[in-house]
Amino acid sequence: MNRLGRVYLILFVLLAPLYWDNLFAGEKNSPRLRKLDFTPFQKELNQFSTHRATEIEELLRDATILDLQAALKAGKLTSEELTLFFLDRIQRFDENLRSYTELNPNALVEARTADALRARGIVHSHLHGIPINLKDNIDTKSPLHTTGGAEILLNHSPDQDAELVTSLRSAGAVILGKASLSEFAGALTMDPTGANAVSGAGVNPYHPGLEVSGSSSGSAISTSAFLTTASIGTETSGSLISPASQNGCVSMKPSLGMVSGRGIIPLVRFQDSAGPITRNVTDAAIMLEIIDTKAVAYLPLLNRDALQDVSVGVLRDEILWPSPSPLPLEFFSEQYTIMQRIDRGLQKSHASPRAIQLPSEELKSLSRLIFIGLAQDTVGYLVNAGAPVTSLSDLRIYNEQQPETRVPFGQLLVTYACSMTGEFADQVGSEENDLPRQYEQLALQVRRQAADILDRIFADNQIDLIVSLANDQSPLYATAGYPAITIPLGLDKAGSPIGVTLIGKQGEDVKLLARAFAFEQATKYRINPGKPYRQIHRFQGVTFDLQSPNIHFGNTLVLKSAKKQIKSKPIRQEIKGSVLGMQTGDLNQDSIPEAYIFVRDAEDADSLLIYTFNNQDALTRIDFPHLTDTVGYYGNDHFSVNATTIERIYPLYTSDPGDIRPTGKSRQITYQLKQNTEGVHLEQIQSNERDSPVIE
Repeated sequence: MNRLGRVYLILFVLLAPLYWDNLFAGEKNSPRLRKLDFTPFQKELNQFSTHRATEIEELLRDATILDLQAALKAGKLTSEELTLFFLDRIQRFDENLRSYTELNPNALVEARTADALRARGIVHSHLHGIPINLKDNIDTKSPLHTTGGAEILLNHSPDQDAELVTSLRSAGAVILGKASLSEFAGALTMDPTGANAVSGAGVNPYHPGLEVSGSSSGSAISTSAFLTTASIGTETSGSLISPASQNGCVSMKPSLGMVSGRGIIPLVRFQDSAGPITRNVTDAAIMLEIIDTKAVAYLPLLNRDALQDVSVGVLRDEILWPSPSPLPLEFFSEQYTIMQRIDRGLQKSHASPRAIQLPSEELKSLSRLIFIGLAQDTVGYLVNAGAPVTSLSDLRIYNEQQPETRVPFGQLLVTYACSMTGEFADQVGSEENDLPRQYEQLALQVRRQAADILDRIFADNQIDLIVSLANDQSPLYATAGYPAITIPLGLDKAGSPIGVTLIGKQGEDVKLLARAFAFEQATKYRINPGKPYRQIHRFQGVTFDLQSPNIHFGNTLVLKSAKKQIKSKPIRQEIKGSVLGMQTGDLNQDSIPEAYIFVRDAEDADSLLIYTFNNQDALTRIDFPHLTDTVGYYGNDHFSVNATTIERIYPLYTSDPGDIRPTGKSRQITYQLKQNTEGVHLEQIQSNERDSPVIE
């Protein structure tokens, strides 16, 4: 990355959290132009058992596609159930995450077909009956659409599937729908990344204040958040590797030409490449094996010892010092920790690492190439699709006519590209209609330059592999058409996922995947969004089992309990925060215990959920009475459960809406559990105002 690029990166890192926190405060986002339609599956979703959903969730947590195939083969799971599981999660969570632009109305039909074939002994591949999604710049015929995230293509359904989609269908994969993206592969705007007119701005599953990156943002978000098994995205320069790294996923950008680009909305057709985004390297190998036109068997060659004695060049200075400017010691410490994780992984996998330096030579004309690609390749697709434009200027004018709908996040890059293509025509001394020939010459020239730089790095340092961070070197490997793969390194101090990226030699995709597998198995750094919570309490002959994924984007808790040999139906509760803990007791001394679950929301305020038995065979929730005195009440409740009472304490503020400020006092309300003919309920027995403030 050059000096100017580093400056922009630092500014973005500093400003992005402020922008994103403001954008998604109160779940704000631009409205979808096409709402996700659950009508074709709603009956089945309504009948889908929460207990079964929990079982599948436990199975999926660290599973590979091979594990899922084993469960399908053993009859422990069906493709229909797995598809319903993902559809259920999409319905509950994707309005917050915005990782889908559209659902496949035939998803359940495809799953049932896969199950029927399996019952007859027909299994087409490792992907048979496995639900996946596709980035919405990959052609899919009706009833699905292919929009590139753009309003101008909202109702566009190509006549036929992209070549890679045909391969996936032949392999028996179930298509869940289309994944969101940075509109037109990030060539419209990058503020924010992962945003488009059709579905809005994508949100990171680890925290809404974190960057999602692009352009394959929806593929990475949905995969990380368990809204799909895996996804196919595309890359021009970092568009697979960067969002995968930012969202805790594995992604492989294959060597140029390994996967057919036929039927994909292009940005720069001379270097665009489709590739998998998954939660592990095994699944990436399975996905690539299906879409690769070279018929390579990647899976059997995955090997835990594939890095042993391999000469690895580590861009140590680039990783430790991502900016030439002096940085605080804390930032260096963060980078040093990341470097330590990489070093441990290489050491445990018995590689032979050495520090290497990047040559001072930088690629010329890369940004110009991308903008001319937008004008030539992307607009060419629009013309062939019947869109009402014939040039990039037409597209800019079309969007300006209804900006709030067509470009809700602006089109700064399109405006800049219009200027850039004109300048390019002037510089080469040709008319604008001569751009196609000049464009091809420029693309091949930049590709050769990038390949020459990488070849010299490999040869001069006598290495077989380059280690970098995230998509730092995407201008080199992507432009050259060389393969790269990113593997999760866990989370940084801010809770943001990070990824190490391995860059291989041209055509050595098999070796690269095997080496990535070796690093992954030696480290297993990946962490799912949210730390799962599990607590089991046994009290007076009753077992309470509490589970929660503790994820920010739509959290749930599941409470199961059993009294003696009588099992109660599990309760699934949607919550806005995270589970802190559970306490059990019998406050009303009726020999039927209660479960008290403490929850903390995004504002660090506590909530208390209470469940007890109804007729000793079913769980029922006990709600707190409405407050009768709300003067000065603005939330931030804190709860404590004592031997026979529950205390609720909250700070009091001034009652003037124009001058809300703390009074330095708080209110304490005491409740007891009471029994009447309708069941157990909470009754307020005392309310006191305290002079001392609540400890925040």
